[in-house]
Amino acid sequence: MLKTPGFWTKRNFIAFALLPCSAIYFCGFLLTKFFTKTQKISKPVICVGNLIAGGSGKTPTAIAVGKILHEIGINFAFLSRGYMRDGSTFLMLDKADYSKAEIVGDEPLLLLETAPTFVSTDRLFGAKQIEKMNKFSAILLDDGMQNNSLHRDFTIMVVDGKVGFGNNFLIPAGPMREPASSGLKKADLVVVIGTASKKLLKKLEGKTIVAAKIVSTNLSQFFGKKLIAFCGLAFPQKFFSFLVEHELEVSETHSFADHHAYTIPELQNLEKIAAEKNAVLIATKKDWIKFPKIFQEKISYLDIELEFEDRETVKNLLKKIS
Repeated sequence: MLKTPGFWTKRNFIAFALLPCSAIYFCGFLLTKFFTKTQKISKPVICVGNLIAGGSGKTPTAIAVGKILHEIGINFAFLSRGYMRDGSTFLMLDKADYSKAEIVGDEPLLLLETAPTFVSTDRLFGAKQIEKMNKFSAILLDDGMQNNSLHRDFTIMVVDGKVGFGNNFLIPAGPMREPASSGLKKADLVVVIGTASKKLLKKLEGKTIVAAKIVSTNLSQFFGKKLIAFCGLAFPQKFFSFLVEHELEVSETHSFADHHAYTIPELQNLEKIAAEKNAVLIATKKDWIKFPKIFQEKISYLDIELEFEDRETVKNLLKKIS
């Protein structure tokens, strides 16, 4: 996987030069939408998704929504696409086996800490398998806004206040998976993480919006330490800025591609750098779960969660669906 291009956040010559490719992508998007028949299942499907390629805060939002579903007594399961690098079409994750990160990806394993998680390359097929299981009364679909095969009963669109929609161009000229106009039509609720600009709020006019923020649950353990931060995220600067904004001493940063699969030599090199500079390594949990166990024991991660500013609104909306 490649690192997120810098021009995805700001329009420049490269972005404009790639617009013909974006036009081809858009034609493919329209054709797929036109020829895909949407099917509804007997259990409610709640979707948490976004409009850009990574970096919006979708996974912590899905986890926060899952916790509310538990509170209101809804026994649900997560359904994620994952990667299925072993060729499987449907897989149930029933315990936190981090060794499976190489097969299914990092996000399903993070979701598993909140509720049973199923991974399927075919969302409709996966949903139909869960539909047969009496113990689950709802499905929480992770990252399914661009999937047209499965009917969504309630769609939550996640937007990062700082990133917004980037340069507003479609892939590959920009980060947009689909035009904002079509995406917003699908959204029943918009979760804005962090402070949104007036320009972004203007685009979201007419939608039900709930503000949210990312908080750390273990920040204090890093106070007074010299840190070397590294991550493989779509927008790594968000992680690095979070640490600095919370007054942690970050002496050096290293960024990798989104969903990067770390090699032992890479981790050994980072350990060597930290030792030479008498510093402590810190990563995101999304990165940490992919480390071999020996490195998990030696490298710390920043644990985070999402907090809704108006949690009652989210809870009441979910009660209506279930």
